[in-house]
Amino acid sequence: MNEITEIWKDVPGYEGKYKVSNLGRVKSLERKVRSVNRYTGKEFLRTVKERILRPGPTNTGLLYVVLGHGEAGKPVHQLVLKAFVGEAPQGMEVRHLNGNPTDNRLENLQYGTRTENILDVFYQGGRWRKLSLNDVIYARFSAFCGVPDQIIADELDVAASTIASIRKGKTYQWIK
Repeated sequence: MNEITEIWKDVPGYEGKYKVSNLGRVKSLERKVRSVNRYTGKEFLRTVKERILRPGPTNTGLLYVVLGHGEAGKPVHQLVLKAFVGEAPQGMEVRHLNGNPTDNRLENLQYGTRTENILDVFYQGGRWRKLSLNDVIYARFSAFCGVPDQIIADELDVAASTIASIRKGKTYQWIK
């Protein structure tokens, strides 16, 4: 059995504070931070111990971590690719090759286009937003056959405007 070695690299913009691994884990490094005694109001330095951060899920299933007090969460998959590959090329985003948004191992991540990312989800049998690949094909075919948008929308539990956008080719145009 071949064991994968965990490699750690600094999180860009947080050098010396946080590291991310090729296995998709994020850790806070041991360091001194300035604090204020809540009773006396005096400043002092305290030691923050090194620890692996526990990521939280977003409503889309992606994992994020908070780097620094009061900051917004950062998606783990983006941190991994930025540290190991570099910034995303213009117009590219992070793809999870196996379709699992919680699998942030470097070997499962790659930069790609928005269309490639969405198609990955469809090909894995998942849904992008509310409709699956089969739902979109069904909606197009039904609209082509003259079924009113509202009837299709009611069947798929979406707004009639969503079906109209599919019918007109404004959305899901990458699906042939």
